[in-house]
Amino acid sequence: MSQLNDTPNARPDNETDLLAESAAGSGVASVLYGWDSLSETWHGPNELGTQCRADRRLLRSLQDAPSGSWYGPVTCRSADGSSTRFFAVIHDLTDCAVALLYCDESKSGPVEIVAVVPASRRASLREEFAFEFLSFARFLRCLGAAAEMEVHDAITAAIAEQPASVTIVFSLTSGLWSSDLDSVLSEYAEKLAVTLGEWLSGSGTDPGAGPVDSIRVS
Repeated sequence: MSQLNDTPNARPDNETDLLAESAAGSGVASVLYGWDSLSETWHGPNELGTQCRADRRLLRSLQDAPSGSWYGPVTCRSADGSSTRFFAVIHDLTDCAVALLYCDESKSGPVEIVAVVPASRRASLREEFAFEFLSFARFLRCLGAAAEMEVHDAITAAIAEQPASVTIVFSLTSGLWSSDLDSVLSEYAEKLAVTLGEWLSGSGTDPGAGPVDSIRVS
């Protein structure tokens, strides 16, 4: 059974602790952890929110969406002026939000799955979050069986090590996206995560508002 520090990109315990303290004390709102299925590596924590900005058009659509769910096309505009079109499916699951990002017009599985656990909902995060999230990812063929326990342990450790004041983002890259366009996917996944964080912070935590309350696939 692999632990977080066994993975190639894991940080030493003292470095992780220092980053966690920095996040809590310096106003850093969010940290990102992720799994890359192509290289089979776990990475993070990486700070989010200071440079990355929310997708305002998507945020408005999410705020207007009924029942805490939305799907539709989204566009990533790079610094060089080029644009890449994705298709997103997003759900508010009461204690977190999950987004599936597809290559536009793709008939295969998602290229990325992003889960955002906002600081305001950390206290109500389900104990089975890691298991249910990864079961969902495996159902969509975004995570191999051999990696499930390693990623499960890494997610559990990440939740435990981050202060309650920090929003945690988990990203799973399926490997279905061309490796030479990884930077485009990473850029929009981060923007998507920041957008979801702002959406959840403004949408409240009342289950009566309509969000789905489980990602169980059994």
